[in-house]
Order: sequence, then C-alpha cells, then structure tokens
Amino acid sequence: MKIFPKTFLYTLALLVLIAGIASGLIYKLMPGVYTKQKQDDLTTKTDQLVKQLEAGKREDIVGLMGSFAAYTQSNVTINIGEDEYSLIMYSNAAESEENVTSYVTITSNTVSEKSDSITMAFIDYDSQSKDLETSEGVIVSAPGSFSDPEETMQHSFTMDGEPGTLTVSMTFAPVEEAVGAIVSLLPISILLCVVIAILFSLLYAHAMTKPIKAISDETRHMTLLERNARCKIKSKNEFGELAANVNGLYENLLSTIDSLEAELKKVAVAEKAKTDFLRAASHELKTPATAVSVIIDNMILEIGKYKNHGEWLPKCKELVDNLSDKLRDILDASHLEDVAESWVTESLETLCSNVIEPYLIIARARGLSLYMDWSASFSVTAPPRLLSKALSNIFSNAVQYTAPGGKFSVYCKGRSLIVENECASITEDQLSRLYEPFYRPDASRSRETGGNGLGLYIVETILHRLELDYRFEPMKSPDGMRFTIFF
Repeated sequence: MKIFPKTFLYTLALLVLIAGIASGLIYKLMPGVYTKQKQDDLTTKTDQLVKQLEAGKREDIVGLMGSFAAYTQSNVTINIGEDEYSLIMYSNAAESEENVTSYVTITSNTVSEKSDSITMAFIDYDSQSKDLETSEGVIVSAPGSFSDPEETMQHSFTMDGEPGTLTVSMTFAPVEEAVGAIVSLLPISILLCVVIAILFSLLYAHAMTKPIKAISDETRHMTLLERNARCKIKSKNEFGELAANVNGLYENLLSTIDSLEAELKKVAVAEKAKTDFLRAASHELKTPATAVSVIIDNMILEIGKYKNHGEWLPKCKELVDNLSDKLRDILDASHLEDVAESWVTESLETLCSNVIEPYLIIARARGLSLYMDWSASFSVTAPPRLLSKALSNIFSNAVQYTAPGGKFSVYCKGRSLIVENECASITEDQLSRLYEPFYRPDASRSRETGGNGLGLYIVETILHRLELDYRFEPMKSPDGMRFTIFF
C-alpha cells in the first residue's frame, strides 16, 4: 500500500478512536463529576445560609429560604422553636397528575398557612433581598416536578437565642436528563466526528506525502544523472533536512563522476602517450639496430669496403653504444611514473649546484659566456632526485644548443627558476611538438648532434607529476630560448 492511503487510514482510525473514547468518557464520568460538583456547591451554600440565619431575624427566614432554594433548586425546611417553615421546590410527580407548583408553608402554635397559587419575580441569591410578599403569602416559583430527592443534609443553628434546625433536600434529576441528552446526541456527534476526521485525515495525508512525492520525483531524475535535478523543498523540518541531504549526496555523486571522468581522460591520454612513446621508441631503436645488423652481415660476407673489419668494427661499437644510451634513456623515461621518493625541503641553489657543475665544465670548454645569480634563491619542497633529473635535462639542452660564444644564464626571480641560452629561436609551430618523445625540430637538433629527443619529454613528465607550472619560450633580445619553472 502506498504511503498516502496508509497515512489517511491510520490518521482516520486514530481520530475516530479518540472521538469514541472521548464520548465514552463524557458519558461515564459526567454524571459523577456533575453530582460531586452539585454536592459541593450545596454544602457551601448551606453553610452560608446557616451563617445568615444565625445573623438574621425571624422576618428574614422566608426571604433567605427563597433565595437559597431558587439558587440550589432544593427543598428547604427550617424548624425554630415551635414554628416550622417549609419551602417546596419539587415534589414527586407520581403523587398527582396535576401540574405541581412550589409553595411555602409556615406552621406555628397560632398560625398554619398554605398558599396554593404561587407566582413571583424572584431575586438573586447573593442580594439577600427580603421583599418576597404577595397578597396571599410568601411564594417562590418552581421549575416543575422532579423525582425523589437524592441528597439530604441537616444543620443546627441559633437565631435570637432560639435553637433551630435546617434541613435541605436536593434532587439529581437534571443529571439523568443530561445523560439522556448526551445519549440522544451521541449518533450525531459521532457522525460529525467521523466527517471531521475524514477531512482532517485527507489534509494531513496530503501534507505529509506531498514533500515525499516531490523528493521521490526528483530522485527519479537523479537516477538518470540529470545535472539540474535538485530537491526544491524549502521547509526547515525533517523533510527540508532530507531534501538538503539528498541534494548534497547527489552533488557529491556528480563531483565524483566528474573526477572519475577526468581521471579516465588522464588515463586515456597517458595510455595514448605511452603508445606513442613505444611507437616512437621502436622507430628510434630500429634505425641503429638495423644499421649494426647490415654492417655485421656485410662484414661476414666480406662485401666491398666491409672487408676491412678494423674500420667497421669501431663503427658498429659506436652504433651499439648509441643504442645502449637510447635504451637507458627510454627505460628511465618509462619508469618516471613509478619512482617513489620522499619529499624534502631544500634550497633551490643547493639543488641546482649539485646538478649543474658538469654542464658548466662543458660550457667553459665550448667558450660560452656564463651568468649565475643565486641572490634571490628560495627553498622548495620536492623529491630531490626526480627534480634533479628534470633540471639536468634543462641544463643539458641549454648548454648543448647554445651558439658558440653565446651566453648561458641561470638565475632566480620571485619564486621562479629561469634558464636562458642564446641560440636560434624555435618557431611557435615547433614549440607545440617539442615535448613529444624523439622529436627534433631541425637539423641542428638531430641525432648526429647527440640529442635523442627525450629531454623535454622527461622534463614535462616530471614537472606534471610534481604539479609545477612551466613555460618554454623564445627571447627577442638577444635571440635565444628561455625555460621558466614556477615554484
């Protein structure tokens, strides 16, 4: 069963149960509570009447009795001395088929009086008015006939030195009438309660399920990875928190997916780079290996000039040594991603000094002009061997391709290391391919000069791994190239 009908039925059942329990409690408890309240009220008013009688006089008795009886709807009898005062507010309806009226009788040794026709505009009990006389006596009007009294209490008092007795009788017939009225109204009240419960249950079920349905609809869009899918519930209750949590979870999911896609692209690029590297390496190694094989075959067959083994054996050794160097560089380049080394903090001047010394010797031997400035040196945190390998390739390229008599410069500026060398500038088209393995832009950078085309490829691989930005660009005055690493 779906949540809407389930919520509706549960709420309706709960409200109907509450209404039924409330009606039953009223039916059961109301008579007792009402009776207790009337008894307490009668006791209080009787005590007040006793005090008023003790403080009053004989002529006040009838007025006090009338006020008391009208307020409490009870029969009152006062005996004082030889006189008896009776005020009848109700009688047993079974005694007479005629309408019963209330009356006051006063009985004494000399007077016995009964009034049969009683009408009177009565006063409030608390006013204690004494103007209760008519042409035929002192009369109090009555509400009609009741059943036998159910509560009688008696008190003694003293008025003007004479002892007296107050007897009060009260009926609880109104309680029975109230219970009967409740029973007669019970079907209508239950029907109204059920109708109200149905309306409230519908509204409550709708209010409870609307945000859940909204979240469900949006999560359905989220399962399709729609980028703009978001739960739009703005309330600050648990539904609002749930919507916020779902949105946060979905944003994290999208972020994770984006990261995975980026990593997949990086992996694809890396795989392509490896494939290209292997193809280029195979081509680069095939040439000297083929040359050595051809020379050796010709020497074995003693064809033409290859009969002179003493001349061609050193040539074969040179090709094999070149092939060995290429293989070493290729192996070093292929293992760059696998190198595990601790990161240390060290002065950039110290790192460069440990690497640049051999290239300074070569530069002096070639007659190059040197410029070194470490006044702006700074500390860097990096794996020293890996960074040193990148610096070694940068220094090697700079010294190797500097024009004879040109200037080779190394200095720091801000948080950057700058390496400059005077040479023929490389065009923009060639710069974009310089980081490809085994690429040489022109004859001046061919394999005959000693370059193997892996220097900048290794530099780029290392700097990418260390997350360092760099720039390789031509200089205009003087002509040359500048390599900058930003730490």
